[in-house]
Amino acid sequence: MFDKTFLKNLTVLFVEDEQLAREKLAKLLDKVFKNVIICENGQEGLNKFTTRFNSDEKIDLIISDINMPIMNGLEMLEKIRDLDKEVPLIYTTARSESENILKAVSLNVSHYILKPIDSEDLLKKVYEICEKQYVEKKLEDTKTELENYINAINKVAVIYKLNIEGKVLNANNMTLDISGYSKDEIKELSFHDLVHPDIPKTSVNRSWEDIKKGKSWTGNTKYITKDKEAFYLKCSIFKLSPELDEFITIGFSLNEENSEKREFKKKVMKAIQEFKKNEMNYKKIIIEQNEKIQDLERKLLRLIDELKTEKEKTSSRQRQLEHYELQMHNVDEKYDKFMKDLSKKRDEQAREINELKNEKLLLKNKNNEYEAEISATKKELKLLMETNEQKNKKILDLQDVINSLETKIKEILNPDEASH
Repeated sequence: MFDKTFLKNLTVLFVEDEQLAREKLAKLLDKVFKNVIICENGQEGLNKFTTRFNSDEKIDLIISDINMPIMNGLEMLEKIRDLDKEVPLIYTTARSESENILKAVSLNVSHYILKPIDSEDLLKKVYEICEKQYVEKKLEDTKTELENYINAINKVAVIYKLNIEGKVLNANNMTLDISGYSKDEIKELSFHDLVHPDIPKTSVNRSWEDIKKGKSWTGNTKYITKDKEAFYLKCSIFKLSPELDEFITIGFSLNEENSEKREFKKKVMKAIQEFKKNEMNYKKIIIEQNEKIQDLERKLLRLIDELKTEKEKTSSRQRQLEHYELQMHNVDEKYDKFMKDLSKKRDEQAREINELKNEKLLLKNKNNEYEAEISATKKELKLLMETNEQKNKKILDLQDVINSLETKIKEILNPDEASH
């Protein structure tokens, strides 16, 4: 299980040009890592990395934007790779451009995250990267510890390595000193040649078959030197690893054994057994991590293919868009011409309307004049008619007078007729 407190021992270089994003993510990283070095562009990031690299102050992880002023993230990493081929890096970017991804892959980038950044996704990727570092460091520490034990054992124990046929592949100086064989001579022997003839071969073969199957064997054994002298060892024999058909024997002399050596041997054997156990676990974890890496690489390749496809679609759409823009340009020209003609026609119509309004106003004024004249004429006509009526009445009155006078005249002129 990955111990996340391991992150508190790590230093991360964080490069981001956008102030708000830089401040927000820096707060999160400060809670996770021992030290967070913050930079605003690729040039500053490169300078910080170079300074610490030259002073042996290791940077364990880089988190960087790609598109930045002065020097972008890809240029920065390209120069960092001249100094350090392995330091892991996570890119953050607002754009998923296939050229950037291909370049990033060639520079051995660990992960690629699109903005806006999901904090959980970022931490998950950080844990994946640092888990591998953690396992590798633990394995390296364990190997170093084992090497120290081996070096110590070499001084007090008989150690020799066998292949699956039982042939001696190598032996330490203690083995050579006790057995009397030279390095070249002992490589010509098998373990049967080293075991004393008093030990039954059936017992030796049975134990060897168990050892070849991966079982460890521990016990007291009688050996024989080149000069046919007997010596006794308390031995442990075991397979070095499941993948290799090689076996190692570690033995302590029973002739000179004392309590301190026995205690030391117990510690050594316990350390070896613990190493074997841990080695299997670490190898399993490394295999799992490698499978994860391969899976991510496959996903990345698939993503690159998808991006290429999308880029081709985008290019096709761009061409289509340009065609539409050209068509729209032609439409715009026709529309502009139509609007100009329409505007011209409207101006003419407006002018005609204005003229008609003026003509209407003129006619209205004339009509008013005519109406005034007609009104005056009507008044005059009425006055004439009234005058005429008065004259007609006078005429009628005069007619009556005339008729009366004529009657009187007749009466005067013809009195006889008047009497009748």
